[in-house]
Amino acid sequence: MSKTVKAREHYGANSLDLTLPAEVVDEYDVNAGDIFEIEVASDDDELTLTYTRVYKSEE
Repeated sequence: MSKTVKAREHYGANSLDLTLPAEVVDEYDVNAGDIFEIEVASDDDELTLTYTRVYKSEE
């Protein structure tokens, strides 16, 4: 599955938000409160972010 998302400002913080597409949320039962570990890799101008869910909330 390949989707495009846009980085958006996180109000009041220096961080940015990436939105999970609805199809991903539905297919993988992602909930608010789930916790993800992020792995960052870069090669020249390419940035790869890999998120691994480490906690699934009961929401």
